[in-house]
Amino acid sequence: MLRLKRFSWKTNSLFAKLMISFLVVIAVLVLFNFASFLFLKSKIHQEIVKYNQSNLNHTVEQYENHFRLTWETIISLNQDDIFRANLNMLRNVQEFNAYDKVGSVMSAIKVLIANPFLSIDNIMIYFKNDSYVVEKEGTSGAKDLFSRYYASSEYPPEFWFRQFDESYTYRLIPASSFTEISANIQKNKGQLLPVVIKLMPYKDMYFIVMLDPKKMFNSYHYSDHSNFYILDEEGATIFSSSPSVKAPLGQSLDGQNGSFTGDNLYYFYQKGQQTGLTYVSVVPIKSISNQLMGLNILFITLLLIIILLSIVTSVVLTMRLNRPVKKIIEAVLQRHPADMLVSSPIHEFNMISEKMSSILRTNDQMTEDLDKKKDQLRYYAYTNKLRNIHMNLTDLRELVVADTPFTLVLYQLTMKEKFAELDSELEKAVYFIREYINIFLSQAYKDTITFQMDKDTVLTLFFFPDDTADIESALEQLIQVLEVDRDLFFLTMAVSPIYPDSGHLISAYEYASTMLLQRKLNDETQFIRTFRPAKGAIHFTVLEEEEFSTRFMSGNEQSVLDWIHRHLDALCKREASVDEFRRFAKEVYGQLNKSLMKLNLHREQGELPPLVLDHLNSFYSIDTYKQWFKQLLSPAIERVNHKKSDHDPTTHFILEYLNQHLEQDITLDIMADKLNITPGYLSTYFKEKTGANFSDYLNGLRIQKAKELLNNLDLKIQEISVKVGYQNVNSFIRMFKRYSGITPGEYRKMYGTQKA
Repeated sequence: MLRLKRFSWKTNSLFAKLMISFLVVIAVLVLFNFASFLFLKSKIHQEIVKYNQSNLNHTVEQYENHFRLTWETIISLNQDDIFRANLNMLRNVQEFNAYDKVGSVMSAIKVLIANPFLSIDNIMIYFKNDSYVVEKEGTSGAKDLFSRYYASSEYPPEFWFRQFDESYTYRLIPASSFTEISANIQKNKGQLLPVVIKLMPYKDMYFIVMLDPKKMFNSYHYSDHSNFYILDEEGATIFSSSPSVKAPLGQSLDGQNGSFTGDNLYYFYQKGQQTGLTYVSVVPIKSISNQLMGLNILFITLLLIIILLSIVTSVVLTMRLNRPVKKIIEAVLQRHPADMLVSSPIHEFNMISEKMSSILRTNDQMTEDLDKKKDQLRYYAYTNKLRNIHMNLTDLRELVVADTPFTLVLYQLTMKEKFAELDSELEKAVYFIREYINIFLSQAYKDTITFQMDKDTVLTLFFFPDDTADIESALEQLIQVLEVDRDLFFLTMAVSPIYPDSGHLISAYEYASTMLLQRKLNDETQFIRTFRPAKGAIHFTVLEEEEFSTRFMSGNEQSVLDWIHRHLDALCKREASVDEFRRFAKEVYGQLNKSLMKLNLHREQGELPPLVLDHLNSFYSIDTYKQWFKQLLSPAIERVNHKKSDHDPTTHFILEYLNQHLEQDITLDIMADKLNITPGYLSTYFKEKTGANFSDYLNGLRIQKAKELLNNLDLKIQEISVKVGYQNVNSFIRMFKRYSGITPGEYRKMYGTQKA
């Protein structure tokens, strides 16, 4: 009786119901397969035939359009007045001595041949009177061309000459293989399809368009299993895709289109409405049968796969009935709440797993919370230690490992412009990067701690039992992983030496911070391993300060930018560090404020805001520095030019005279005589109004003009010297080097270009 009850329970079990359901599905699929087979057997054949006919229709349309386009191309070419005039001259080339017209005709031919959609290999113009041909390579005698360069056993030179006597305007010549014979060496030009076009009223010349039939076939016929050929109105083969393809003997191709079978082949044909050509596509009947057979095999295969999957699925579901209880027991023993939370079709199993999982998860959360608080306390302990903040709590001080050797790795993050486009917060991005670094390095080295020191600075401490541990391999792997987001940010990494205990923590941090300043100016992640002492502030020489001041006070923004760009290029050439670029920018900023003070512009509008220097830490390319300098200089130059615009007519006259008479001998005395004032008064007056000495302003203006003339390589340096007012070339060279730092010859080598 008990056995009977067990059997009865099993017949009502989930396993039995699933098996019955799968058997029903299998039966439905089998019926569907037979029904599909009976239906498709009668329909698929018709669809395949319809597809091949549609494919042929497309091919015919493309071929007809191509032949029409070939005709229209030659017609449009002849409608050009210049081309037609050249043809009339070339018809009697010896009489008119019109050999110079050949080049123009060849150029027009090459333009058409260059169009890949026309599939034209060559265009020839055959002139009867002088018996020569013009084509893309030049001119040749007709007999020489058709017997050597375009030789064909089917079309000897006499064949082409006979075309003058035949009356037609457009004819497709059957495709043939052409060869080039040179020094008894034959070079195969491939199969070409000649098209002869005669234009009215010319009877002593005609065009031969050599089409590439293989290229046209590959472009216009898309069937994988069919062959193809073209017949003219008389039934002659114009082109065949394969030598083995022959037109069926005794078969009449009546009507505009149709199909028939023969010799285990299916023939589809259609006549072109414009050309009268007959296009025939030949498809093996076996290929159509294979497609039907393939469909049947596909159905049978799918049916077998479904049956197999159904059986496997039934077995798997049966085994899963026992799995929930087993997993709950294992989870309780191993204290894994995630493993206990299982999904089961049995409601009681789900309730038990959820409750037990909730109990274990609560316990784990409490343990994890305690561990996190301990990690946070450890982070604050090391942060206070690095910042030299006294800690009163003994427990907090004990979290700092005292006697273990350590290495400090400092990371500085720089975000790129693309990061700003994401509209993401920098703090969150740095947080996620810090967490990833912490997880990655913790997997490689157990005793590490990673925390954030600043908004863009992250620090990792590696603790080792001795000094033999190697962390560079792990850091190299970290760099490779972070390179995935190189379009968003990059890192600068610096690693300190191994220190014996935490008493050297501040020294290690300062050491690594100094190493970060050694970064080169680019947008790639850099791993700095070698320490170089930081350099002091950059200071300009007296001549450099004087040159900068002169250029700035002239009010010529481009002149000042050229001077700055030259120094930036020099820093870039010697691979200066980002710290050197920043110190150079700060020095220029200081010189700019000094120049504003000389002009008393700082009192009127104030000094430049110091906040502009805050952006320097995010620069990583020389172009960014150049843009920053331009934004810095533009308002300052506007102040200078604004002050100049308020000058009285006397200053305006002096500046205009200097600009227009640079090549003349100009001195302070000469200008004073023109203004009827003393030289001393003029010097003081000019200095007060422009902020620059008269001689410095004049020399700066001449050197700036000389730089423009040096771009013209046709002018000699001595000629340029005279044009800018220096009669002695040595004086010119000396003054140019004083204001530019290089000689005129060196400047021309670096920046000179040939004047157009």
